[in-house]
Amino acid sequence: MINTQLHNQLIELEIQRKAQEAKKRVQEAKTQILKERLRQALYIVGFLFIILLLLVVLVWLLPDKSINYPSFNSAKSQQQNDNLIKRTNIQKKKEGKPFSGTEYIKENNYVYKRVYKDGIMIQEMKLAPTIIESKEQNHEKIPQFSMPKKKDASN
Repeated sequence: MINTQLHNQLIELEIQRKAQEAKKRVQEAKTQILKERLRQALYIVGFLFIILLLLVVLVWLLPDKSINYPSFNSAKSQQQNDNLIKRTNIQKKKEGKPFSGTEYIKENNYVYKRVYKDGIMIQEMKLAPTIIESKEQNHEKIPQFSMPKKKDASN
């Protein structure tokens, strides 16, 4: 009888030892999986970091005008407008006699009044979004088709 009790206790101890070993193996497997996932995540982050560095170096090496960045500030759009004005002034100077007079242009959903003297813009005034509103608000005599108005010698 003592032998059977001792035998049963030994079997229970063996079962407990094997259960603990199984728990340890499961924990080690979970740890290995976690390490592998962490390693993969680090590889991905490192790859993305290298790509970001390459993009920064590429943007740094390229001239500013080769990439058109979207502009959200008015300073850059003002600079673009100034460049456009300079280009139109240069084009008008190439035509021969420099332009003197008033010009109405619709740009960026607004009507602009530009006054030129000897091909150089003296004044630019932002009017209303439409020609009709500009006529009503500012009492301007805007021609139907936006053509430059030249000053006559009789005025």
